[in-house]
Amino acid sequence: MFISKNFLAAATIAASLIVPSVASANDRDITATTIPATACRPNSDSGDASVVISNGAYVFNGSATGTVTLYCPLPINANTLVDFSNDNDISRYRVYYRDTDGIGTASEIKVNLTYRDANGLTPVGGTWSSNGFNIIDNTTRFVDLIHDVGLDRLYSFVVTMQRTNTTQNPAFSGIDFPVIAPL
Repeated sequence: MFISKNFLAAATIAASLIVPSVASANDRDITATTIPATACRPNSDSGDASVVISNGAYVFNGSATGTVTLYCPLPINANTLVDFSNDNDISRYRVYYRDTDGIGTASEIKVNLTYRDANGLTPVGGTWSSNGFNIIDNTTRFVDLIHDVGLDRLYSFVVTMQRTNTTQNPAFSGIDFPVIAPL
């Protein structure tokens, strides 16, 4: 009985190391990629007039209110440089932001991964929103997203910044891909 219990314990541990999970790390080519806010661009002239870069982050300009959409290129595809497997996988990304009213509706940052191919623009996974967290200072948030990066696609994040009044001061600073994130 003693041998079978040890064997069962060892087999369970070995199986848990083989089965992939959400806690698995991003592929190495992905972790070497960062997207600072300064790499992003508003999608319109009116959006461009509504935001400025301040200390490396997009913030609203003076008395501007409303919604601004930023396109943030993700300069990666399925081609890998590390091991030539041509299999890049994203498991999690981290958003650097500030939502000055936390779970309120007067200020919000939304993020969604998309790709463009011959068929047009396609969203990947769901849209993450800062309104799910009651943090009002500069912070980061890990977002789970299991995605096998494809060939012949141009990837970008669509970031939406919104404020309804000038007392709010939301900011978007960028996105990165941690090796592993806390659970």
